[in-house]
Amino acid sequence: MPKITLELAEGDWIVHSRHGLGQITGMDKKELFGDRKVFYIVKTELITYWLSLSEVDSGRIRPVETTEVFSKALEIIGSEPKTLDNNFRRRLMHIQNLVEDATLLSKAALIRDLHARDVQKDMHVNEKKILENLERQFVNEWVQSCHIPQEEARAQMRDALNRSSVNLVHKKPAF
Repeated sequence: MPKITLELAEGDWIVHSRHGLGQITGMDKKELFGDRKVFYIVKTELITYWLSLSEVDSGRIRPVETTEVFSKALEIIGSEPKTLDNNFRRRLMHIQNLVEDATLLSKAALIRDLHARDVQKDMHVNEKKILENLERQFVNEWVQSCHIPQEEARAQMRDALNRSSVNLVHKKPAF
């Protein structure tokens, strides 16, 4: 993946690999381990975090994606899912590595694959939380990028997920 150099200013929208969509609301100087450093203050839907100027080019931060990339992401979400490893530890490591990958397309594939696993088998509570978080982040970025209503974005994502899982064998109900 080519390295992206971002020049950021107050009011800019960015996407963090873990925290999702956030807006830069200002800058702050803080002393950290004896050094005085400059940070961007970034506000997301759930938290506010401080982003070191040295973190901007770390690969964890990227600009908000375009309408074209969201179209590709929806195609990925609506396509046939890939089976995730049955071994919980290997599966969780794989999921965490993909979450750290800041690309929207890799996260779209992970949303699709986790949804498919949830359709077919009982998922661990951590996996369910990761899926919910990824879906929320995806929708938030899509709404900001393409200026569509949140309900419409959620409905289109659900339609794509339903298309991807139409041929899957559904798990048996617990009761």
